[in-house]
This record gives sequence, structure tokens and C-alpha cells, in this order.
Amino acid sequence: MFNKVKDAINTRIINRLLDKKDIVRFSVNRNDRTGMLYKSWGLVFTDLIKGAYYEFGLYKGASFITSWKEYSKFRKWAVAQTKSDEFWRRQNIKDYINYRHDFYGFDTFEGMPANNEGSVTFHEKSFAGSFDEVDKQCRKAGMRYRLFKGLFSAIPKEEVRALEPAAIVNIDSDLYGSAWDALAIVRDKLQQGTILLMDDYNCFSSSDACGERRALREFCEKNPAYRFEPWMPYHFVGQAFLCHVEKS
Repeated sequence: MFNKVKDAINTRIINRLLDKKDIVRFSVNRNDRTGMLYKSWGLVFTDLIKGAYYEFGLYKGASFITSWKEYSKFRKWAVAQTKSDEFWRRQNIKDYINYRHDFYGFDTFEGMPANNEGSVTFHEKSFAGSFDEVDKQCRKAGMRYRLFKGLFSAIPKEEVRALEPAAIVNIDSDLYGSAWDALAIVRDKLQQGTILLMDDYNCFSSSDACGERRALREFCEKNPAYRFEPWMPYHFVGQAFLCHVEKS
């Protein structure tokens, strides 16, 4: 009986710690996808980086909306800085506070495209989502966003050309071809300090010949002006990078 009571108390404590109102949920030490988005937005606001959030591979929109929520916390932090009794804090944020980061999401919403990567996890049509449902959830969250539907390679270049530079790029498209097309879309949007998140970087047993690893390797070989410094791993197979741009 004592052990059952003890287990029940421990369960309540754990649930309390993981509750969204608890500080542990937002800790900088959290190393899952939410924690990585928290740290990424923290770096963006610390360095006062202007630019949009780009996500490739939305599925049901969970990480896209989570990114908005983590961003919103730092917006509140920035507002608080304008009221600080320390001059340098107010001065540091005064020109940045009026900037708003937009969110751009890309997906076919029809699941994985045909591919020959040999993974049952990423077989054709897996991870199918609904454009209307994701759109509904984004509106419900109060986001500043735009969704692009279709193969990444088929997104009209003129539409992308008008978008802002990238503060954060989150590639969660798993496959080599999709990751390559995503990198091609954002190539001219990359700037010094852009954060690149590759959610499935270490899939395929971390082989450089497959998936997102291959895409990033080949992108860097063909675009030597861009260098990606490994920042930190996250979740099970994700890897974050910091972008360096060599000026010509």
C-alpha cells in the first residue's frame, strides 16, 4: 500500500514538472524539439537577428505552432526589456522591438513523395497531413504565417523571392531530395547567424550518403560561400547548425 501511494505521489510530481505552466518545461536545458526551438529563438533575440522562420515538412503542424509559442515568449521578454531600469537594455532593444518575424511553412500535405531511400518510415504517402487543419490550428494560435502547398521543387521562385531573409530554417523533410530542395529554396535567404535545424540529420545510421546529411554535404560542396558550424544535437537524431556566410 505504501509503495502504491509513493508511486502516485511521484507520478503527480513528474506530471507537475512537465506541466506547461511549470518552468521546467521551458528550461534552456530541455533537449527535445521544443527545447531546441526555445534555444533557437533565445539566440535570435539575444543577437537581435531579423528574419523569418522557415519550416519544411509540417505534417500536422505541431512544431510549426510550437515554434510560434516559443517565439511569443521572447516577444514578451523583449517588451519587458523596454521597461528595464537599466539603460543599456532599453537602448539595445529599442530598434528591434517593432520588428515582427513571419512564419513560412512548406509541405505537400500528401505525405512523403516517391523515393528510393529504402526506409519503411519514410515510404511514399507516410506523414500525410491536412492543409485545412494545419491552417485552422495556425489561425487559432494567432500566428503571422503563410503556408505553401506542394513539392518544394515546384514552389514558384517568384513567390519565394519576395520573402524575408531567414532567422531560423527548420528542415524536417527527412529525405535527401526533399532536404536538397528545401536548401535550394532558402539558399539566397541565408544570412550570417541563420540557425539551421535538421530534424532528421542522424537518420539512416548517420550515413553521409543518405537523407539530410547527404543534402547538406552536397549543398556546401556546391555553395562554398556558406559554411555551417555544428551548434548542438537535439532530440534523438536532430542537429542544429549556425550559418556563416563568406562575403565576396
